[in-house]
Amino acid sequence: MFVMSLSHSEDERKGTRLGHAIGARLRRLRTERNLSQAELAGPELSASYISLIEADKRLPSPRALKLIAARLDCAPDEIYDAAAAEADASIDFALAETEWSLVGGELDSALERFREIRRLAAEAALHEQALRAAWGEARALERLDRFEAAIEVYSDLLQNAHLAHDEPLTRWTIIRSLCRCEIELGEAGRAVDRGEKALDELRDLGAAPSAAAIEIMCELVRAYLHRGDVMRARGLTAEAIAEAEVLQDPQQLARAYRAAGQAARDAGRTTEAVGLTRRAVDLLVRGSDEAVLGEALALHGTALLWADERHVQEAERDLRRAAEIHERGRRFAEAARCYLELARCALVGGDASAALKSTERALTLLAAAPAADRAQALTLTAAALAMGGRDSEAILRCDEAVAALSQDDRDLRRQALIWGETAEVYVALGQTAKAVDAWRRGFTLLQAIGPLPLHPPFLPNEPVVTD
Repeated sequence: MFVMSLSHSEDERKGTRLGHAIGARLRRLRTERNLSQAELAGPELSASYISLIEADKRLPSPRALKLIAARLDCAPDEIYDAAAAEADASIDFALAETEWSLVGGELDSALERFREIRRLAAEAALHEQALRAAWGEARALERLDRFEAAIEVYSDLLQNAHLAHDEPLTRWTIIRSLCRCEIELGEAGRAVDRGEKALDELRDLGAAPSAAAIEIMCELVRAYLHRGDVMRARGLTAEAIAEAEVLQDPQQLARAYRAAGQAARDAGRTTEAVGLTRRAVDLLVRGSDEAVLGEALALHGTALLWADERHVQEAERDLRRAAEIHERGRRFAEAARCYLELARCALVGGDASAALKSTERALTLLAAAPAADRAQALTLTAAALAMGGRDSEAILRCDEAVAALSQDDRDLRRQALIWGETAEVYVALGQTAKAVDAWRRGFTLLQAIGPLPLHPPFLPNEPVVTD
């Protein structure tokens, strides 16, 4: 585990930008020369004084540094320069190690370590390392679904980082991340404004097609779909695919196909969605971005199920693989949505028991998720209970779903879909009045966002929406 101590004395702050590394450097030089602390101190200094320096509790005065350097047979500047180089290397190593922790899903520990590295780098005036640590902190917060806190760090990066267009961490990358967090918070309008402004800036700069522009477009697609603007979303996916083809970047082309598949699915063009998401999966399996591969597999599985329930086994295979990828990466909300689609697969196949197992797993993963996610899981649980003849329990789960939906005003399009699904379960349970109320509330939301294909994927013998 990365550990670095840092003295906060006024002398240290004024003495050197990396004075906290001198203690380790001095101790190493002393032991290499087989000197005790008392021998290094000599008659002019004391062993306790050397001990304080090595413990990073005191900086040597200029006079003391000269005496120490003479006994070590080196120049005073050599101690400072070597210490600075070692501190730089230590922070770089800590950043790399913590990045791997984040990739491996150790989110809480990665967050704390990024914060500590950010503090140390800032106090040592290591601007680049401080930026990298802040970037890691924001991504860890986002992965922990702490979107408001993530937005705060991303915004701070955007305001204070003087980033060039060709650096690995550009302002466009940060803007993409801000859009993603705003969408998750249900602020799709802010994401649209931010993303469109960024695209306008890139066009005004005359920038060539870039990965950053494609990624911003893909986030804008999600934002427009949240607002129910399927036409604008589909237009953006065409632009993203065209730019990715110019770049000849398979990973970015896969992102564009995945976004296009999502837009096609939401437009009710399920056959088209299957083809687009299949292209995305085929490209991503040769890459290293597991998170995007998981998203593409989940979309492909869902599109298969919606297009033709005869493909339920293939859909189930892709969804299980996607769930495993997301759980391995600790992306629990995404994994839970895969389990919800797996519950639909089980319901289409008439297996109420398997459906209940999937919804139970989803509800466990959705413990701290938005209310709409839990509402959808409760609705599918009710459908499974109804299929198993447990009507009274099913009604209770539907009522819980209604209560949860009433607490969430983030994604109106998705809420409308869930209201429609809840109404269908109420119908199957003979709860006509509750079904009518649920439909009314769903269509009230639709009035604000435009037409939406309400798909009934879970009740047996129901027709499936196709092109």
